[in-house]
Order: sequence, then C-alpha cells, then structure tokens
Amino acid sequence: DPAALLNSVGADFVSITHALLIFIAAVVIAIVARVFITRYATRLAARTSTTLDDEIIRSFNGPVQAFIIATGVYTALKVLNGLPAAAYGLFDAAYGLAIIAIVAFQISRLAHVVIDWYRGEIGKEGVSKQDVSVLSFLKKTVDVIVFIAAALMALTRLHVEITPLLASLGIAGIAVALGAQEMLSNVFGAFAILADKPYKVGDRIELTTGEGGDVVDIGLRSTRIRTLDNRVVIVPNADISKSRISNYSMPDPRLRYTIRVGIAYGADVDRASALLEEIAGGVEGALKDPAPVVYIEELGDYSINLVMQVWGGDFRKDWGIPDRIYREVLKRFAGEGIVIPYPVTTVILPDRARGAVKAPASAVKDSEGLRYAGGDNVN
Repeated sequence: DPAALLNSVGADFVSITHALLIFIAAVVIAIVARVFITRYATRLAARTSTTLDDEIIRSFNGPVQAFIIATGVYTALKVLNGLPAAAYGLFDAAYGLAIIAIVAFQISRLAHVVIDWYRGEIGKEGVSKQDVSVLSFLKKTVDVIVFIAAALMALTRLHVEITPLLASLGIAGIAVALGAQEMLSNVFGAFAILADKPYKVGDRIELTTGEGGDVVDIGLRSTRIRTLDNRVVIVPNADISKSRISNYSMPDPRLRYTIRVGIAYGADVDRASALLEEIAGGVEGALKDPAPVVYIEELGDYSINLVMQVWGGDFRKDWGIPDRIYREVLKRFAGEGIVIPYPVTTVILPDRARGAVKAPASAVKDSEGLRYAGGDNVN
C-alpha cells in the first residue's frame, strides 16, 4: 500500500530527525558544560584559600561531557522507530556499561587529583623518595580497587553470575596476603611513616634497636641509614614503625653537650665554674645563646662533680666541642692550681713480727682524694 509505505517512511524520517536533534542538543550541552567548568567554576574555586577545590573541578572536565554525550546518544537511539527489540536491549546494556566506565574513571581521577595535590603540599618542605613511592603505590591501589569494582558491576549488568568469581578472588586474596605478609607489613609501615612524618631524608635518627645515623633513603619496603662509621643499614619499615625513634634533626640541628669535671675538695668552686663557662664561650662551634651553664651535680667520694651544659649549632659539625673543651680545661685548671683528683687506694699490710707498718708520709700528708682499703687512716 503506497499510503502505508509513505506513512512508514514519514514516521522513520520524524524519528531520525528527533534522534539527530537530541544528539545535537547533547553536544551543545556538553560544550556549554565545558565552558562553564573552565571559565566560571574554576574562577569561583580560585577565590578559596586552598587549591584542592580547583583541581577537583578541573577533574570533572571531560567525564561530564562524556556522560552528557553518552546520555544523548542513548536517548537518540531509543527514539528511533523500526529497530528490532533486541537492538533496544543492546542499547540499554551499552549505556549501562558506558556509565559504569565513566563513573569509575571519574572516581579514579578524583583520587589521583587528591593524592597529587597532597604530594604538592608536602613538596613545599621537600618530597622524599618514600613520599613518591608510597603515593604512587596508593594511586595504583585505588585504580585496581575502582576498576575491579567497575568490572564486577559490568558483569552484573550483563547478567553474568559473579558469586563463584568473588569466592575465587577471596581465596586468592587470602593466599596472596599470607604469602606476602611481611611485604604488606612493610608497605603499611611506609604508610605510617608517610602519615606521621617522624623523619625525612637527611635527618639523623637513632632507634631503640641500636641502629642510628643519617637517613639516606626511605622506600616502600625499607629505610636506609648511613651510620657514623659510613656503613649503610637497611631497616624494614615495619620494624621502624614499631620502634621508638630519636630524631636529632628535630626541631632544629642544635645539640646540647654535657661536660662533667670533678675538682678536689678545697678548690674554689666558683672560680672553677667561671673558668668552665669562659672556656666553653671561647670554643669554636659552641653557642653563646643559650649560654653555657655550670651546676654542682654531686659531692662525690673524692671530688666535687661539676656538670656544664653547652649548646652546639649543628650536630653534624660540632662533635669536636667536648674534646676541645676538655683539652682546654686541663691547661687552664693546671695554670689556676685547680686540682682534678683521681681515686687512689692505699693498702696497709700488717707486719706480724714488728706490728703495723706505718703508712707512707706522702700518702698521709696528701689526704685529698685518698681512700684506705683497711678502714682506718694510719698516723
């Protein structure tokens, strides 16, 4: 029938026209969305104090347009007349898969944006190799999780039974976790170091396990420490995360040295203290602010024990400060007549034939710094 054929062709033409108009409208809307994001939304975000919102808004530029165009194409195809019923089912499945892919891509992109922004923020203080390694690993982990979830959703959309697959993945995951338990503990230790920042490359640290030195590298599995005798010790991050860490570089490179000197009873304590402060003030590397301070630590068995606290400007350069101070103390105290005593023990042995032997006159005369093992002093 010519009339029926004409009506069918007209109906097909109208549906094609509708589909074309819908597609064009989707393209126009996508272009408008792009202009809005790049020109207006980013300007609004630029007024805030943080740059994170700027990066997040930029991340939507692309996936939003893809979503709009995919929706437009799907709607346009649905309005076409005369297609087999199976074709419309195929359109539904394809549209569902496209939306899953776009959403997964956007989530992955958002995660990358946040991680890269964080790395840029900590980069103001210097990004270590550990930061780069851990954050790169985190980005890959997020990608794996997101796209595995997207693949499972896609299989569900295609009416594929995923329960056996999930069971297999669970068993495989348990096997991998058991086999790589040590590696995973080191990776999580690296995350703990990244989050807490107890040290960075270049810091001098000491662990409760005895390892100590300058940190030369922080990796995803271990931390490398160069000891003071120029050996490199590799410590797993899992061990470091459980250890107590002494960081000599924090909060600044200054280091306080403790100088202990004993003087004889009867010596001028005030003069000795003034000499110690004067010596420390003139030693190379010692700081004048804070100034050296001298205290009486204790009254010992044979000496008055003085302790001086003196600060060095850089723990890496000023380890010779105690040596220079002690050398100068020996010279100055000798010139001032200040005795630095040492323990002396005099043993008196009895003479069975003639009675007790008299102690040496020099030992009896110099009573400072002497102790007698026999108990009583001998006159």
